[in-house]
Amino acid sequence: MAGTPLIPGKAVDTYLFALYDEDLKPGPGSERSFGLFKPDLTVAYDVGLSKSSQSPTTPKTPASPSPKSKKAAAWCVPKSGVSDAQLQDNLDYACGRGIDCGPIKPGGACFEPNTIASHAAYAMNLFYQTSDKNPLNCDFSQSATLSSNNPSKFSQNTLP
Repeated sequence: MAGTPLIPGKAVDTYLFALYDEDLKPGPGSERSFGLFKPDLTVAYDVGLSKSSQSPTTPKTPASPSPKSKKAAAWCVPKSGVSDAQLQDNLDYACGRGIDCGPIKPGGACFEPNTIASHAAYAMNLFYQTSDKNPLNCDFSQSATLSSNNPSKFSQNTLP
């Protein structure tokens, strides 16, 4: 939502106290009714977070292109100097989150070069790309960065 009824079109920073109402807090306190969703996962307060949300009071303002949308394509790559142990942790994390790591297994299309750095770069970038390109999904304990250089021909010498 952009703005309020009094000031439409102006972004408002918001803090979400609780996503779900829950009955685990002791006493009759008011904190138990601040969740956006009820325990049965139905919407308690429609703030436009669900795909099916159609809030008629939300002003429709044309989306302005963000500065990020004008940037060149980005890839998530390991930072230079990252240890093989950290790269292996990143590889395990990304592949453990459901991305297809088959291409970097023996016989796969991206198996060569057969290095931990190359395989980690593949997995980290695929994780980032399949997570709506959210920059938070290219952190990997501060061992990765976004790059405008396509890592398809990845080598240790091309790390940022």
